[in-house]
Amino acid sequence: MAHIDKTEKGVIFLNDAWHIEDIQSIRDDLDDDQAIEVLKYMAQWYDAQNGINWEFIQDCCYQLYPLDEVYS
Repeated sequence: MAHIDKTEKGVIFLNDAWHIEDIQSIRDDLDDDQAIEVLKYMAQWYDAQNGINWEFIQDCCYQLYPLDEVYS
């Protein structure tokens, strides 16, 4: 997922992109709009010291969409 990228001004940076498909690989019950909401939540709450990983994504999914709501 991570790759070296460049801004329009030529500044080099590491780009670690996460997609709705990543969210849905953990929670296949979430539709595209819900997965986008999870991405927004991740952007708001991630800790740069820990980064974004699969555990963090899973936690965000369950914070926004607890399973008891899905199956009730």
